[in-house]
Amino acid sequence: MKKNLFALLFTVVTTFSFAQNFTDLNDYPLSNVEDYKNAETKVVECATYLFSTPVKKDDLNRLSATQFILKWMEGSDYTFNIDSKMTELTDGNTDLFGMYLAGMSKVVIESPNKKLNDDEIRSEVTNMLVAYCKDASNNVKATKKLKQLMRE
Repeated sequence: MKKNLFALLFTVVTTFSFAQNFTDLNDYPLSNVEDYKNAETKVVECATYLFSTPVKKDDLNRLSATQFILKWMEGSDYTFNIDSKMTELTDGNTDLFGMYLAGMSKVVIESPNKKLNDDEIRSEVTNMLVAYCKDASNNVKATKKLKQLMRE
């Protein structure tokens, strides 16, 4: 019984630890349509990681996760609209900008049977960013627009 419990605990810890390491994503294959489709699970995992961990200076995992999402966005079959509302919301904050892109990816992947328009995607991602910024432990400075939305 103790051996089984230890094996289960080891598996959970190993799996959780592995899920937190995104530094090897440069080797992830993204060269054809099938690769991009297969990478969707990893993109959602990266976006979830970004929205569940605090911003830290020089965090290689966050950087790797964000870069992987950007690379995936460039070659995926999805179309992402980057507009003035998005840039107003993130206002030059590169951490928030990367998270916005990650949120867009997560929203469209998790809605495979629903064709979302730009306003629906923007609304969902804005809500994600507001919730993230409300938590002071995430160490992110909210923009004026996000602060306004946080008060609403």
